[in-house]
Amino acid sequence: MPFSNSSVNNFALNSGNTPLLYPIRITAPAAPLGTNFGISFPDQFLGRAISLKITNLDGANGCFYDYNLNGQFKPLGASSFDTIDNAIVNYLTIQSGAAAGVLVEAQVLPAVRSEVPVEVMV
Repeated sequence: MPFSNSSVNNFALNSGNTPLLYPIRITAPAAPLGTNFGISFPDQFLGRAISLKITNLDGANGCFYDYNLNGQFKPLGASSFDTIDNAIVNYLTIQSGAAAGVLVEAQVLPAVRSEVPVEVMV
């Protein structure tokens, strides 16, 4: 039994019926420890990330990241990376090091609209 339900908008992830994913790349700037940089995939990219690679570009300081607002920050060592695979990620929060930023690369599954938006002329 899988750890989580891996279907989004009635598409089973890693199957032939998944629509085309599009890649994104964001660099969270260097900041003092405790400063959060947030990424909202539904708001900023109109979809959900299903695979992420988080790379700490700081060669001297570690950083922390948290996904889906669960409040459990995971440490990431200097000059290292971590991946989040086959998951549904809506939000990503990063606390980068003071010397360099954090690079986030993700595959985003586009959101499916249930109805066509209607433009209203005023």
